[in-house]
Amino acid sequence: MVNKKEMRNPVRAEIGRLIEAGDLQGLLYKAGELHGHLCGHMAYGVKAGYIAMRELTLKSQGMEEVIAIIETNNCFSDGVQMVTGCSFGNNALIYRDFGKTAVTVAKRDGTAIRIALNPDFEDCRRDMYPEAYKLFDKIVAKREEPTPEEHERLM
Repeated sequence: MVNKKEMRNPVRAEIGRLIEAGDLQGLLYKAGELHGHLCGHMAYGVKAGYIAMRELTLKSQGMEEVIAIIETNNCFSDGVQMVTGCSFGNNALIYRDFGKTAVTVAKRDGTAIRIALNPDFEDCRRDMYPEAYKLFDKIVAKREEPTPEEHERLM
């Protein structure tokens, strides 16, 4: 039996259930369907979107009550978009290029939360995984064509 909330927006019903259950892995795979592959920055976006939805007690239904201001144009934004339901198409996703892996999710009443990845953590990862960062820079940042082996190693 479908409950009334799911009938209001059946398209986001599964995502709503995943948020309610705290199923980050399920949310990650849903975001992967949008993004095309699984990667670290998309996972951070999923986690940020999840935290925002939980902290602001938002339900994943009509989505008219929420907007997201994203501060980066990398994979992080797809994770946020999938979990929050905020997109450019529904005028709920705003992009401001501040060069930070961060998002502010706000209710229409002005209540908001900003979630940002600690830059020191980013530097730590860069030092721990230099090959991954070299490949990320080439394939994602510079949009250069990878060899099949490079693509497989990064993805």
